[in-house]
Amino acid sequence: MVVCPVCLCVALRQTGDLSKVTPPLARNVSWVGTSRPHLGQGVQVSYEPLDTDVAVAERGTFDPKLPVGHMTSKSATVNLTENLDNQEGEDFSSGSSEQDSLQGHYEKSEGAAIHPKDRDSPASHVYSKMENETSEKGIAEWERDYLWYIWNTFSIISIMRFFRKYLKRNLQTDQEETRISPRRSPKVSLPDVETLQSFYAQCVQASAEKMLREKGFLEGFAHDLLEAMRTVCENNGSMLIEDFQMVKERDIIVHFAPCKPYSVRCLLRNNPVSDPLLYTQVCGQIKLLKEEKVPNGCPCQSADADDMVCLVHSESDKAKTKVVDAFNEPLCSKNTPFLSKSKITRWFQNTVKQAWAQISHKYEFELSIRYVETPGALVVRFKSGKKINFSLKPVVKFNTEAHFCITPWSSRDVDTFWALSLSVYEDRLLEHLSKRLPVNSCRDQILEIAFFLHRRQEALAGKTALKDIHFKMALMHLLMAKKTSQWQPNFATCRLQDLLSFVEESLKRKHLTHILVGNPLAEVTGLPKEICRAKPVNLFHLFVEDDCAYKNAVMHFQEMFQNAHMLIHEYVVQPQVGTKSFA
Repeated sequence: MVVCPVCLCVALRQTGDLSKVTPPLARNVSWVGTSRPHLGQGVQVSYEPLDTDVAVAERGTFDPKLPVGHMTSKSATVNLTENLDNQEGEDFSSGSSEQDSLQGHYEKSEGAAIHPKDRDSPASHVYSKMENETSEKGIAEWERDYLWYIWNTFSIISIMRFFRKYLKRNLQTDQEETRISPRRSPKVSLPDVETLQSFYAQCVQASAEKMLREKGFLEGFAHDLLEAMRTVCENNGSMLIEDFQMVKERDIIVHFAPCKPYSVRCLLRNNPVSDPLLYTQVCGQIKLLKEEKVPNGCPCQSADADDMVCLVHSESDKAKTKVVDAFNEPLCSKNTPFLSKSKITRWFQNTVKQAWAQISHKYEFELSIRYVETPGALVVRFKSGKKINFSLKPVVKFNTEAHFCITPWSSRDVDTFWALSLSVYEDRLLEHLSKRLPVNSCRDQILEIAFFLHRRQEALAGKTALKDIHFKMALMHLLMAKKTSQWQPNFATCRLQDLLSFVEESLKRKHLTHILVGNPLAEVTGLPKEICRAKPVNLFHLFVEDDCAYKNAVMHFQEMFQNAHMLIHEYVVQPQVGTKSFA
């Protein structure tokens, strides 16, 4: 039979008599299982009739001092049975003597139950121990489950926060790349061929004629300025100013060389240097050499032997000399024999200032330096407000057609590396490729229009790392890729679109190969073999290293292309309606 322990406890609290519990309680009660019974869990009992149970039932007494829920080994251990009524009848009919013995036995049992030593029976100890162990085990399991839930909760929150930050960062990166990546709106298109030809005739060619007039002025002024610079250099004995050359309308290169007994030797770069600018061009170093006499032990070869007459060596006898590296010279980098670009820049700017101070009284304009970092970046300001920007660049000859020049904004770590200019060979290759084109091809038109749009955008938004050389290099790549029949004059719009698309894709890939360096076909231009067989040069390698320069160049190109259609139409339409041209 199954009895609920909760019911037992409630009955004992209310009546205090085991005989009033239904079903009847027996003497021995054994709990099923090893743990404490819970609500809804029953008790399996077996009936073993005893006389003391009947006595308790007759007298109706119960020890109130016995704790509720804890009974002694005889009275607390109860059994339930179906034949309890019959056994009770037999007990009552046994006689008075037996009843007296039962009463005595009950008194003895009652006294034993009240005795403090017998109050906590072995069964009570076992049950209490089992209850404590079960309680502790339950608490441990609850704590373990609680910690498991807490850990899982924090893990889920951490994973959610991680993915949220990761997705947010990726979203921002994608938006940033989308914002700065080269893209062309499909709604933006270039004007038709007739409009381009009209624009080229009215603006580009007119601007070229204006540049020719400025070129004549700059040639005369540069001649006077360089004569004064030669005088300054002769007085201080630093360097010699040689001839100059107009490479562009506003670009003048000035060759210089050291005074005797010094000389220079140009060395191309062989070992890689960790600077992004050196991967965008061919570079080299300029070593300063000094010619020294080989001492033979005679006093006539000493430094102060000018007034000495030697009886052993005649004046016709030439002393032996040797060429050595000139270390720690004023214009060399520290502890090296290589010319320093920063020191040459300061020397050249000081020479220009001293020369202008000698001839400034002959001119009615001002001359000033635009950029301190760039040697010879000058500007002429007239009283009328007009100004002309031009450059006077100091260069060292590599050969008769190439020279080393100073690249602006280079780091101090590569102060001894000079850029090798191959503009003469580039122009030769461009002319060589143009020989197979049709008569009156659109090659010159699209290149000059691209130059014009690029320079106009620079005037509006400022200088960027995107230069004319990049458009010219892209055009030469197209000349080698396109058929000659595709360069007819009526294909001007398509070829200009191809040119801008090529620059756009090159900006997107951050890669534009120099067509001469590492190209064996460039030998037709007379380029030295060591340059033709050198490692190819990426003209856009700077954009790989400098993200800020890349963003500025991309924004410059996007604005230039978006404004091209509107700018061309304004330049073409406004002169027809009598409006003053922007040119």
